[in-house]
Amino acid sequence: MLVRQLVTLSPSFVRVNSAKRLAKSFERFFAVLRMTCFQSAGRPVCFISAFLLWYNVSAETMTGETFDPILATRALHNLGDGLTLVDTERRVVFWNTFAETLLRVSASMALGQPIDAIIQRIAAQTTAPNTTRAQLIAALAEPNPERWIEMECVSPEATRIVAARCFPLQSEEGVNIGSGILWRDVTRERTADAMKSQLLSTVSHELRTPLASIKGFATTLLRQDVKWDETAQRDFLRIIEEEADRLTEIIDNLLDMSQIEAGALRIVKEPTALRPLIRSVVDEMRMRTEAHYIVVDWPGERPRVLIDPRRIRQVLTNLIGNAIKYSPRGQITVACEVEPEVVIVSVSDQGEGIPPQYLDKIFERFFQVDGKTTRRVGGIGLGLSIARSIIEAHDGRIWAESTPGQGSTFRFTLPRVRDESNEHEVGNE
Repeated sequence: MLVRQLVTLSPSFVRVNSAKRLAKSFERFFAVLRMTCFQSAGRPVCFISAFLLWYNVSAETMTGETFDPILATRALHNLGDGLTLVDTERRVVFWNTFAETLLRVSASMALGQPIDAIIQRIAAQTTAPNTTRAQLIAALAEPNPERWIEMECVSPEATRIVAARCFPLQSEEGVNIGSGILWRDVTRERTADAMKSQLLSTVSHELRTPLASIKGFATTLLRQDVKWDETAQRDFLRIIEEEADRLTEIIDNLLDMSQIEAGALRIVKEPTALRPLIRSVVDEMRMRTEAHYIVVDWPGERPRVLIDPRRIRQVLTNLIGNAIKYSPRGQITVACEVEPEVVIVSVSDQGEGIPPQYLDKIFERFFQVDGKTTRRVGGIGLGLSIARSIIEAHDGRIWAESTPGQGSTFRFTLPRVRDESNEHEVGNE
């Protein structure tokens, strides 16, 4: 029964000791609503007016109990889900605020209209209008519908996944007094489900590839019927080491992302000289490539920054590693620009570049630009998302600039340490 459901959903909406008496008064409310909601021209009158009439005719059943009709009406209108109520003549008698926003149908347009016409209007916004209309009308006709009906609603602003569930309204005697529909925005849940499926698929593929290489070359080295020379053995062992590093990177990224989602990413900031940190990362990354040469553009001023050195090293390693992977050869430049409050660090390559429409999306979890290079190098699409979370945890920002065919530049800001010790850091570096 609707009243009991609403009491369960919002305990503060009414205080009542007897659900049965409230149920009977709700029957009277529907009777009053049917008599007063429509004028001769068919225009609906104020729902609150009808609600107050119900309150008056049911006052004797509420003696000694606290009940605020305005509060109850606002609770119905401000439910976290859309709510539609339909009388026995299949006309809409209630349409709350969330239903207006979610379904893009105003209350003035819905109230007093046949529910079939409103369903037709809603279905027209979906990707499968005929199926959606048939499912909703069938669910309203069922005595005890139990399933949620999902539909994809398309609008110029956004695409939403809306779930609808119909329910009957009956009196204590079991007499039908109407029906209702709950409308719920499940876009976020369905997006999360899709991301989980994508994660499982991507991780399975990305784990299988290095494991296959490790297994294959280890088995080859263990063969007793073949004598491998030292050069071949070193090549096999190098590949095994690289694939093991790739596995470690995947696992570390998954662990970092789980910490970020749980709000448990630990950042330990300390005043740090940036130049030695960058130099250390660049020296390490130079060992990973023979097709690139990495140069560093140092500023004349060398201020300290307030950072977690381990996490910023992780960001630099990811950005330079991406530059190596996504540019076949050429120069990679790591540069610093000093501003009054921040230091801007950039990593530039001479690769394929990134299409303009993807420059913001590349920082989303699991997003990867589709292309032959992406398919070749693999990855699960978490590195840049993790980098963004780390930089934002340092009160900085990270962004990308790119011209397709001419390479990309990734920049991020780090807060400066504002004290006199900056001047003494030059001699210590």
